[in-house]
Amino acid sequence: MRWAAILLIPHIATFLELDEFSFDKVIKKFDAALVKFDIAFPYGEKHDAYIALAKDAKEVEELLIAEVGVKDYGEKDNEALARKYGAMKDNFPVVKLFLKGKSDPVTFDDTNGFTSDELRRFIREKSGIYLSLPGCIRQLDLLAVQFIKSDKENREKLLKETESFIKELESKNAASGKVYKTVMQKIIDKGDSFIKTEFDRVKKLTKGKLSEEKKKELGTRLNILQAFQLHEKQHDFTEKEEL
Repeated sequence: MRWAAILLIPHIATFLELDEFSFDKVIKKFDAALVKFDIAFPYGEKHDAYIALAKDAKEVEELLIAEVGVKDYGEKDNEALARKYGAMKDNFPVVKLFLKGKSDPVTFDDTNGFTSDELRRFIREKSGIYLSLPGCIRQLDLLAVQFIKSDKENREKLLKETESFIKELESKNAASGKVYKTVMQKIIDKGDSFIKTEFDRVKKLTKGKLSEEKKKELGTRLNILQAFQLHEKQHDFTEKEEL
């Protein structure tokens, strides 16, 4: 019997390898588990992106980053496990997010690319677990969470605090700071429903034909909007920062 083993890749990353014997036992120990079903010895840009994600997320205790290596020869290790979750050789790699308390995993859609940034965005959107995203500023993420949990009076105060904070930002972060401020003002003016409406609108725009610069701009806006969407799951994140 081959139990879960830690895969150590010197100078690159650490993540967990799972098999049909260890899978269920390990998965249930985490609030969220991201699992890549792939060939037994994966390589290439997609695998590199997954390694980069594993390296960045290794300190996030409630999140597991794992892989199931599937063989279509010999004893066909893990083939039945992969098939159970709709992962076949023809569509490898397949990435699934398993959430505690949910019977079915969520499948990662790589329409916008199979990159570490897209994987991080996927985890954060579907699980609420905090992972920093491109264009986001940690202190402003904290303010966003506090803002969305507050009443109208305190939201006005937090908006002013945000305005003061972004005045001190370096020029390279100024555009991101402005997005946080704009979103806060729109929520005050239009209500909490603005968050989902705007998120859906921007996400739809990303599926069009865009320049790389525009894609990056819209991606940053989506990332920042997520800071306002995930307040329930981010409770522990804010509590830890305040200690």
